[in-house]
Amino acid sequence: MKATTQLTLLLLGSIAIVAVSGCSVANNDGAEQREALLADPTAIPVRSFKDYSVEDIYTECNKTFAISMDYLNEMNDTGSFPDETDKTPMCFIRCFLQKGGIVTEDDKVNKEQAVTVGWVKNGEAIDDCLQEMTGNPCERAYFLTRCVSTRHLVEGRSKDNKK
Repeated sequence: MKATTQLTLLLLGSIAIVAVSGCSVANNDGAEQREALLADPTAIPVRSFKDYSVEDIYTECNKTFAISMDYLNEMNDTGSFPDETDKTPMCFIRCFLQKGGIVTEDDKVNKEQAVTVGWVKNGEAIDDCLQEMTGNPCERAYFLTRCVSTRHLVEGRSKDNKK
């Protein structure tokens, strides 16, 4: 599978929704803080795949935040990077999500864009994963992606077990 295709599956592929320990929110504690992480949907136009090329975004972000395909493959296989102290891959994720319109320039999550491009099935995944967004802007983007990716992997394994 081409590297950019794997990246597309990871970052902008269809993500199924499942309840995963560590990613779900059982109560309203911190609801205001989570809401502060969401972009105002009326202030941001939602873009489609016609508006940008995933390959171009990958190339552009990799110029500034160069990461190896091993990192992306690890994310695809396990839901996380092999070294979670290395900020460069985290900043690559932030760049990618910003260029794709999922994260705004001021680091808020555009839930509608995430659904429109198929990064998540519905906004519930974003809501559930917002609590993972801690640390600096690159870490927040990575932890959001890690939570969404983990949900996707768990859902994939659940489907495999039902066959």
